[in-house]
Amino acid sequence: MNTETYVRKVLDEWSAEARVPPGLADRALGRRRAGRRMTKAVLVAAAVMALIVVAGVTVGVQIGPRPTTARPRPTDTSLRTDPNDAPPQRLVAAGQVAVSAYYVGHGDPRKFTRTWYLYNTSTGTYQKVPWGWVDVAPGLRQAAVLDGPLPTTRLGLVNMKTHRVTRWITLRAAAGGLAWSPDGRRLLVTTYARNPDAMGAPGTGARTGFIVVDAKTGEAHFHSLLYDPENPNTRQDFGWSRDGKLIWAPRLQVPSKFFYDLNGAQRPAPPHEDQTLQQAGLSPNGRYLATDGTPPGPQTAVTDVTTGRKVATQPVEQLLAWADDTHLIAKGCDLKKCRGKGEFHNRLVLVSVDGKTIIPLTGYRNGGWVPLFTHR
Repeated sequence: MNTETYVRKVLDEWSAEARVPPGLADRALGRRRAGRRMTKAVLVAAAVMALIVVAGVTVGVQIGPRPTTARPRPTDTSLRTDPNDAPPQRLVAAGQVAVSAYYVGHGDPRKFTRTWYLYNTSTGTYQKVPWGWVDVAPGLRQAAVLDGPLPTTRLGLVNMKTHRVTRWITLRAAAGGLAWSPDGRRLLVTTYARNPDAMGAPGTGARTGFIVVDAKTGEAHFHSLLYDPENPNTRQDFGWSRDGKLIWAPRLQVPSKFFYDLNGAQRPAPPHEDQTLQQAGLSPNGRYLATDGTPPGPQTAVTDVTTGRKVATQPVEQLLAWADDTHLIAKGCDLKKCRGKGEFHNRLVLVSVDGKTIIPLTGYRNGGWVPLFTHR
């Protein structure tokens, strides 16, 4: 699928959700037919502008009369890229997710530290912040941070426009990681007896339990749940199930997660949520599962959970997040240099499920930075 065909396909699919005039793809691509030569970069820029209009987020332009009644805030599904920078300087986003923050790692495993960069919704750029850990709530309006160094008992809530802490919450136990619930109302804090990024002896993990915090009231409840002795990683952060009813702890093999209720009692895994090591997991509609490909790579795969059959492979290293039901954000390396050490020379890309369309989202970098994805 060439770039023009892909742009038309995405515009037509997304415009159906936003009530735009028919033929939007023809308008966005009309100049190309008229004979003007357009580079891929210009074509993608045209697609981005069209998608921004579809999402209804154009600044300073009002089409038609202002509504007289309140309407739900439209979901921004525009394609945002920064293909020349790594890590990115401007917002990177596609479909339902955005890179809301990222960190740059420093040092060896015994003295590993992170420098965090948080997206600022006022400036449209990523800015360095002083905290030890960061997570962003769905909607990109509020972040939660842990005051460094880790572990710490200070949890802060941060305004994404100003990057100012609006509230500090003192925790009962020292925290080393945190994650917002899917509904953006609660925080899942993982507690540690010592720095979770300092490598320890095998079988001597540092995790002590978790705290569920009500982001509005600050009410917090601690539950003891020690580390997995079979997992050599000192950092064993908890995460949320897709529906926010359960939490999970990571494993190193499939089944890839242990699931628990909010009191710490072990529970069966929700269907398919523990059946992959790929970060992207299940598609938004729950039909497709991101899985590993077949060596030699780079290769990933997508499986239809209704049939158990592999539907396609993708020439990328890792599947990180679903942009929509047919596209994923992935880590991809230069296929000409992807053998051996070349696997670390990678960038973020948007890849279609069939693997035939790949759009660069960031520039290349030899490792060292890790993106945080948030629903917007």
